[in-house]
Formats: sequence, structure tokens, C-alpha cells
Amino acid sequence: MPTQYFILGLTTAALLAALPATADNRSRVEAFPLPNGTFEVVAQFSEDALYWCGASVAAQGLAGSTQRIYVLQGPGPSSAAPGKRAVVFGLTPPAGAGAPSFSNSVEVVGNSLTLVQARQTCNERSASG
Repeated sequence: MPTQYFILGLTTAALLAALPATADNRSRVEAFPLPNGTFEVVAQFSEDALYWCGASVAAQGLAGSTQRIYVLQGPGPSSAAPGKRAVVFGLTPPAGAGAPSFSNSVEVVGNSLTLVQARQTCNERSASG
């Protein structure tokens, strides 16, 4: 009988190992509210999708699905997590922001995605897996 449980355990482990991982990018970001109604996103590593994912997490409950989230400051030193890099986002466009870009680059101040678009980046596979 113990041999049957052992074989069952090995079979179950093999099947589980073959399943794709279900974790998404939300586990790789931290979002910090800033005093002026904006928020800062710190990512485990610098990748646009991670920053946008964090922005969607921060904006959840503050905005409707079609609300645009704007890059207010590209990657730079974090004020909320010293020693780390962060991107600052807000729900209103910065002064002089142009039309939305066809890129999701967080290095372009004024660039924006809707809350739904930003939330989709939480499901994207990152370069690190």
C-alpha cells in the first residue's frame, strides 16, 4: 500500500510540474501613494509591463476602466523605497502632454494607458519569466 501512495505522489507531482505557472506581475511590484494624489511604482526589475501593472494596482478603486493613467516621471530614484528605481504615475495628464503614444514606454512623460490596458500588463510574460 505505501508503494501505491508513493507512485500516486510522484504522478501528481509530475502533472503539477507540467502546468503553467499562474502567478502574474502583481507579485513583482509595489505601489506607493504619494501626498499629491499621484503614486509611485517600484518593480523588481526595470520592465515597462511591470511598472504599468503596478500603476493599475495603485489606480484600482480610484478610477473607472476607461480612465487613463499617465506617466508623470520616468524611471528614477524612488522616494518611497530608497535605493530602488520607480516610475511616478497619476490620473491627470502632465502639463504639455501630447496625444497618447503607440508605445507603452514608461520613459515617455505623458504616455498613458487606460486602467484596463494597464491591468492587462499584469498578465504579460516578462523577460525573466
